Amino acid sequence: MRYDDSLVGSLAVLVAILAACVAIGPWTEPYELRSFAAIRARFGKSVARGVWFAIAVALFASGYAILNGIRPGYAVPSSSVGVPQVRE
Repeated sequence: MRYDDSLVGSLAVLVAILAACVAIGPWTEPYELRSFAAIRARFGKSVARGVWFAIAVALFASGYAILNGIRPGYAVPSSSVGVPQVRE
């Protein structure tokens, strides 16, 4: 694992934890952000909480994938660029 993968993956997981705390916590300040205030005004606070929770789930999943080295099929780590690939 490269050091930048661990940094980005860990940061994604930490922000996911923060977003989950906002979704289940008693705070009102995060719902005063412009996007969430619009969601709360149109659909209600429970939907805004659901959006926070969806963001937390997406960030946790992406952080988990980054930390485990999961990459798309077309992605090649920069450490292996220029190294000939052996096809079997």
